[in-house]
Amino acid sequence: MTEVILITLLVVALFYLFFIRPTRSEERKRQRDLNELRVGDTVLTRGGLIAEVEGVETPEDGPMVVLLRLSENVVVRARTGAVAERIDRPEPDEDDDDPEDVADQEPR
Repeated sequence: MTEVILITLLVVALFYLFFIRPTRSEERKRQRDLNELRVGDTVLTRGGLIAEVEGVETPEDGPMVVLLRLSENVVVRARTGAVAERIDRPEPDEDDDDPEDVADQEPR
């Protein structure tokens, strides 16, 4: 009888370690990424579209909504649930020294 209980507990523990825990971890990371969406981020939607975040709206009575720029003149509104993942985040400009600009300058 004790062996059956131990084996059952072992199976439950292994199931938790291999299935439930990684899924929860991925979901927490995804939720954190969605909460940190900023203008300029590149995202992949669940429909397979790659878009740039143009704005983030947080209404008081509903879920967050993002404005996604699909092309030059195409901006759509979508719930954050439509965003599968954040692909890229632009690096903040710390100073005005752009490597391309530095290469074009004449040496002193």
